[in-house]
Amino acid sequence: MTVAERCGVLGVGALGAAVAARLATEGLAVAAYDVDPARVTALAEVGVDAASSPADLARRSDVLLVVLPDTPEIEASLDGETGVEAGLRDGAALLLVSTVKPATAQKLALRLAPRGVDVLDTPVSGGPVAARDGALAIMAGGADAAYARCLPMLELMGHPVHVGPIGHGEIAKLANNLMGSVTAIGIAEGLALAAKAGADLDKVREAIAAGSGASWILSDWLPRTVLAGRTEADFAVELMVKDLEVLDGYARELGVPLRAGALARSTFTGLRDAGHGGHDFSVVVAVSAAEAGAPLPIDLDPR
Repeated sequence: MTVAERCGVLGVGALGAAVAARLATEGLAVAAYDVDPARVTALAEVGVDAASSPADLARRSDVLLVVLPDTPEIEASLDGETGVEAGLRDGAALLLVSTVKPATAQKLALRLAPRGVDVLDTPVSGGPVAARDGALAIMAGGADAAYARCLPMLELMGHPVHVGPIGHGEIAKLANNLMGSVTAIGIAEGLALAAKAGADLDKVREAIAAGSGASWILSDWLPRTVLAGRTEADFAVELMVKDLEVLDGYARELGVPLRAGALARSTFTGLRDAGHGGHDFSVVVAVSAAEAGAPLPIDLDPR
């Protein structure tokens, strides 16, 4: 693939919109489709064209990026006269950016193989801010030739690593979200303790950033979300719950016990059920502080 090829983005929620904008501002010809047309219209100012259907989008794309929430939405987008498969050209490339079970990526690759379509699973980490900056962590699974073909575009999006065959990008992403969700809970409880004790949270965070409790969530994510007084979702609690449910099912298939993972799933499910599903997952920090009797100056009304 050359970066001059046309690309389409199917699904322009927070992440998909940021990816589409990044590719358009890097000079690629980008089209997009979403069930909410307003989301696509909002991207016109950065040069993203609107497609009339998934089939129309696929027809106009040399490479199609699928950024849909879960397997049911992905499968539904493929079928029918207006579905992706009706418009997908033989020899195109499809990048599955969604976080799903590895089997979803593997079945998709098998389904499209007779058409000569290169399928990669390329889930990402870093959220919309990293997407806009071209700084996503990209975990890629697929054939060597397909990865080499798509590498120039992936490098515009961030830092790709070819993890292995199809499905292995999803394996890496599920492991990433397991680690990240558990880390977030530890951070939340540690900062709640510091807040209740009357310590300066900014100084505590700065000190820990050079210690064994350091993490990207602590040093990069929190200062621009919950510690900045923001609960708008860069990565929503409800999406975290979805990913942890996918992870739980996959771990059960493999026979891998998830003790910390079970705590993470319970914690974020509880936040969702309490009305925080639309908040950024960093809201766990504010909720923990409030439960400790040391609330942060942030609006925790359900969203």
